[in-house]
Amino acid sequence: MSSPGKLLAYARKMHNCRQEVLADSGAFLQLADLLLKQNKRRILLLSGKQTQKLKLYDQFVDILQNGGAKVFIWVHEGKLPERAAVDKCAVECQTYNCDAIVAFGGGTIIDMAKMVSVRMTNPYSSLYQMRGVDCIYAPGVDLYVVSTTGSGAEGSACALIRQDQYISMYYSRYLIPKTVVLDPDLVLRLPMENMASAAILALTHAVEAYISPVSEEFPADRANVLISLPIFFSYLEKCYKHGVDNDTYLQIMMAPYYAGVAARRIGFGYTHSFAMYMADRYDMAPGCICATMLPVVLEYELDEVKEDLAELARAAHLCSSRATSEEAARAFISGFQSLCRRVGLDSKSPAIQNEDVPDLAELVLNDAKQWRHPKKMKTKQAAALLRKVQNGKKG
Repeated sequence: MSSPGKLLAYARKMHNCRQEVLADSGAFLQLADLLLKQNKRRILLLSGKQTQKLKLYDQFVDILQNGGAKVFIWVHEGKLPERAAVDKCAVECQTYNCDAIVAFGGGTIIDMAKMVSVRMTNPYSSLYQMRGVDCIYAPGVDLYVVSTTGSGAEGSACALIRQDQYISMYYSRYLIPKTVVLDPDLVLRLPMENMASAAILALTHAVEAYISPVSEEFPADRANVLISLPIFFSYLEKCYKHGVDNDTYLQIMMAPYYAGVAARRIGFGYTHSFAMYMADRYDMAPGCICATMLPVVLEYELDEVKEDLAELARAAHLCSSRATSEEAARAFISGFQSLCRRVGLDSKSPAIQNEDVPDLAELVLNDAKQWRHPKKMKTKQAAALLRKVQNGKKG
């Protein structure tokens, strides 16, 4: 397990890693031309089962194959990728001698592609040895990400892999994709609940980055949060209910990207840890958990974070300019809850089982040790927050 001090020391050395961002309708087809121009001839395309069923990338593959490239498709099923799946995919990628990896999907697919990329080029390190901060010693195979939901993973330096009952975090500049594609045409062809859940997860990460005790060391990352906040609150509901143009959908894909970049060096907070373990335990999308847990965690931290929350409320136009810090902070929490209701995530929290509470509290706090938090939380307090959510569900 990595310490907050080690993560902060590494983040301070991590300069802005430039990514090429292709953001426009039809951008994923532009990526095919780019790969051919870069002389990529053996490409692993990693996608989810739903993406494959909808045939979202058939035209993309045709362009590559007509240009003389070979495309090998790997379909990942399930939620968080497991160590065995990453190792198996990496072996196949090595067998095919792939010179590029294209992740076509949401956060789970992107995380798996990140780890397959570095697994191929770090043959003397196991996935167990690479976990934590700065334990990946060589750059991976060139990674290109086509984000279909906008989770923020496309801009982050982090990946999550499940190993037994634990979720291992990997944090390295080598996990930042080379090129990111944000194409609104893809969002329009996927269920809107997927987009909404991914956006709420990304919004949560943006909030956690801004209120982190170390965020002031990274003013550019704080600025990215302030860029993303008005977009989330102005456009997410409109996109969820359709009836808008492609430019609006593009905005709601850019906001999670900004959030992912913001969290790249700052890291996450308690809600992230709750969301990952609860989503894994109850087979739910992490964004659905965030919709319930973020307000509860922010209330717990309120005395320490109200000034930051007030700034976020003003940036998102959720309060009057004359509101006090306390009023503005509470307006932000209420505004977040209202947004979640309007995109159908308010009633999707899990039915937490009594017997799960102690175990979840321990797992969450063990994971959260990696980050710095505005207010320290102990097992008893984590369990109390879980029971608060549990009682709210019953009510």
